[in-house]
Amino acid sequence: MDKYFICLANSYKHGGRCIAGVEVSPRPDGRMDIVRHNDGRPCWIRPVSMAENGEIPMQLAQDVKLLSLVRLTDVAPCPHKAHTEDVHCSRMECCPNDNEFKDDFMSQLVDPVHQAVFYFRGKAIPAKMIDRLNYSLMLIRPEIASAYIDEEREKSKYRMKFTYYGSNYDFPITDPYFLDAFKKNPERYTDLKGVYLTLSLGLEFEGFHFKLVAGVFLPPKIELEKKEISSPDKELSYIDRQKQLHPNAYAKWSQEDDSLLMEMHRQGASLNEIMTRFQRNEGSIRARLKKLLVEDSSGNWFDYYDQELARLIDLKKETESQIGALRKELLQQMEIHDEEKIKTTRFTISYSPPKTVLKFDSDLLREKNEELYRSYCTIFDSKLFREENQELYESCCKPVQKDASIVVRQNKTDES
Repeated sequence: MDKYFICLANSYKHGGRCIAGVEVSPRPDGRMDIVRHNDGRPCWIRPVSMAENGEIPMQLAQDVKLLSLVRLTDVAPCPHKAHTEDVHCSRMECCPNDNEFKDDFMSQLVDPVHQAVFYFRGKAIPAKMIDRLNYSLMLIRPEIASAYIDEEREKSKYRMKFTYYGSNYDFPITDPYFLDAFKKNPERYTDLKGVYLTLSLGLEFEGFHFKLVAGVFLPPKIELEKKEISSPDKELSYIDRQKQLHPNAYAKWSQEDDSLLMEMHRQGASLNEIMTRFQRNEGSIRARLKKLLVEDSSGNWFDYYDQELARLIDLKKETESQIGALRKELLQQMEIHDEEKIKTTRFTISYSPPKTVLKFDSDLLREKNEELYRSYCTIFDSKLFREENQELYESCCKPVQKDASIVVRQNKTDES
């Protein structure tokens, strides 16, 4: 069976590409009808290869552009959990078409059903909850969107903030054509209106499926400069791409560069300012700065470690906060679904309902019998006291309401 789709995503995926789009059905007059589900949603197709992560090889994907009409030969569905759109095929090829960005055309491809992006507003979905979804792709028209560079990480990330049905979202961008243009002129792609976004759920990573912006469609007044981004990956090595983005990548550092780098560091220049000044990537700046600070004999060698400790401690606090929020959400979900225990290959989570417990009050014992209280030890040992004075121990207990809680244990594996 052959199938056709309009490409709405051609994004990075494990060294290859993830290609997907909305299925269309050809008419005898040459026009195309959008294929839809019973609830009115457009039907999506995502061709996947036999590779471990299903990525399409780069050489097969390089001719496929956003809004291309793609034909798949010998299509066989191979859905996996929420990735119900996945199919295998024997051949993929582009067909002649005149599709272009027009609101009346793009609006027909938008998801008219889901007002929340993949179940809720979070950045990722726990793998345990993925079976509740029956889709992993959608096209939306947000109220407003802004691309930006997240420099709070060791490696800068390109992300998109947007508002959809009154809720705010913030996802990584994996559209290579948009990224190539954005890196050349970041200021041009903020406060975007009239933009359409293809959103996708990624494969499981460390227990989560992260939400991604896999395609960016801009209105003509801010469309990408195609002559500059005709094929960002074609016949370019990683080193060549880095040199395109950072003209001084892999160039030797001079003594003047080293002196200026140290001076900018001491004056508190941001990493982005330093990268712009030296036209080098983040990894190069960090590595050179570490070398110079450690070798510095003026007593400033600890600066690097001081900054790294501060950064890692801040990262730890952020991670602990995220874990706390996730535990709270997990507790709520276990209550909603009446789960007392969940066991996966990685974790065992046990739920304890709210209950009233008796808590020993040593101050109450002290009021009743201070001599006996002092006879046990300087630091009162309630366990020993209970063993020897059961009746008195119980008389000094007070009822305390204990909230519902969960206990999360990481399972041991054969490799550990």
